[in-house]
Amino acid sequence: MSGDGLAYETFAGSRGELWMMRIGPASAPAILFVPPLFEEMNRTRALVAATMRELAARGFGCWLPDLTGTGESEAPLGEASWRDWRHDVASAASRVAEAGGGPPLLAALRGGALIDDAAAANGRWRLAPVEGAKLVRDMERAGFGGGEWAGYAPSPDVQGGLADAVPASSPPLRVMRLASDPAEADIKVEGPALWRRSEPGNSPELAAAMAADLALWHATCAAS
Repeated sequence: MSGDGLAYETFAGSRGELWMMRIGPASAPAILFVPPLFEEMNRTRALVAATMRELAARGFGCWLPDLTGTGESEAPLGEASWRDWRHDVASAASRVAEAGGGPPLLAALRGGALIDDAAAANGRWRLAPVEGAKLVRDMERAGFGGGEWAGYAPSPDVQGGLADAVPASSPPLRVMRLASDPAEADIKVEGPALWRRSEPGNSPELAAAMAADLALWHATCAAS
């Protein structure tokens, strides 16, 4: 582990060992982040890491897993299935629960909200959840009608699973959206839609707002 509390640990993915980034103590109250999908994952990774650091400073242990075919996974994306991704989230949550002594709070961003219901959790929190069909349209436009989605070539199973997926109602649940988003939410905050930018970016203000609301929601779920 580095001086800022950063560590990498493994868990059992559906097609082999996968990695999780951890910031904060493994035994601390746990928050498992479920990342956005495809290019949105790259665009928001700095935001997620900044939020994790904010939460670690508040005494939490925060975890961010790879999914099969992404990050450091040795499996090709083209061989991953929608079931693989759901398994990976459930397995990561189980690994975190073993370390922390109980189910984590799940914090899902965007398309991560389509697979966060696969895991046991003491509550769920979502940032700008989106239906899978909307992500499919975005990826097809970015790919200019070609065989790849903006440089990605997911399996037909992942494409089909994504197209049919909607965020599940999994209480206790809290939803945060940006003030510019007209959809319903429990709380709205100012901040940039980093997932829509052409390059990865960060917003310390948004990370701080996310961390504050996550800490409050964790306390609420833990007390219920």
